Amino acid sequence: MAEKPNRPAHLQTSDTPHAPFMFFDDAPVFNNYNGIIGITLAANRTAPNNKGGTTSDKVVVAYLRGNIQAALALRKAIDNALLLGVKTEGKTN
Repeated sequence: MAEKPNRPAHLQTSDTPHAPFMFFDDAPVFNNYNGIIGITLAANRTAPNNKGGTTSDKVVVAYLRGNIQAALALRKAIDNALLLGVKTEGKTN
């Protein structure tokens, strides 16, 4: 009998009405205050400057806050997502 792969339990989630999509370019600020991790996400913004050129700045798009376990889960999810993009050796199918 073949063994089943070790899969995590399915987690039921809901996003009604809808969770926001956050696009960011940087995480310029982070902290740990009494076990609560804080990460500030920022995005670069470019706009016309009314002189025929452009101006750019950085704006905060989100403040992430969570306990240590939440930060570890976020780090694991980011690490796993990055692994999906790693090139592997060998031929493609």
